Amino acid sequence: MLGDEAFRLVKEAKNITTEHIPPYNEEQVRLVTQETRYLWTRIEEMIASLNTADSQGTAARDAGLSDTQDTHMDVSDQPATLLQAQTQGSERSHTGVGSSNMAFGTENSQTKSNEVVENTNAQSTLYLVTLNRNKRCLLAYHHKRMEFVRSLLWSLHLAPSLVPPQLSLRLSPEEQNYVREYAKLNSAYRDAVESQLCPEDSLDWTANGELPPRDLFIEVRVIKDCGEIVTENGVVNLQAGSQHYLHRSDIEHLITIGYLEHVSPC
Repeated sequence: MLGDEAFRLVKEAKNITTEHIPPYNEEQVRLVTQETRYLWTRIEEMIASLNTADSQGTAARDAGLSDTQDTHMDVSDQPATLLQAQTQGSERSHTGVGSSNMAFGTENSQTKSNEVVENTNAQSTLYLVTLNRNKRCLLAYHHKRMEFVRSLLWSLHLAPSLVPPQLSLRLSPEEQNYVREYAKLNSAYRDAVESQLCPEDSLDWTANGELPPRDLFIEVRVIKDCGEIVTENGVVNLQAGSQHYLHRSDIEHLITIGYLEHVSPC
């Protein structure tokens, strides 16, 4: 069924945690990619068939209109008496049965053409929705794995050589290359910051083994009593079991030594 392979890939991505990552499923990714390419090919074929049918219908209507005009021109050139005789003789037959059959045939053909167009549009829409869903599933799968890789690198102080061999075997060649390039990029950025802002000091922004913060304020849960601390916004009493929303720089050292726990957003 359409989309089943992508669904299996997303289920596998859901099993990725901060401590576990399954081996890169190259076969499943290939199946999803193959289905996506097939759907795109079918969409292109259906669009081409609709364009061809529309062109043929336009040509047929133009040809029919031209034949009608030629017939009228030939009849108008005949003498008036002959034209009147032909008109009186065939008025009943042509006006009655002939006209109704022609109208019925044209209407029936138009109805079938409309049904074909509607069916093709519906099928192509289904294929397009499935194709976009497959792309989102592929992106989600790889994004989830990249999150794990970045978190792992920061916990190892951006040292790719410290990645355990059994864990490295679960990564694809592209992911292993990403590990090296990501660490190299961070080292280059750190050196540039050091040379411009603090040439006499050495920066170590991997000391806490966590990803760089994205928010100035974070929610924390108190694990051990800390008493009252002074923050930029005043005095805060940190009692065990309580939760607070504080400036990261005020309590980051307490998180490092285990007195506070960062409550990750859902």
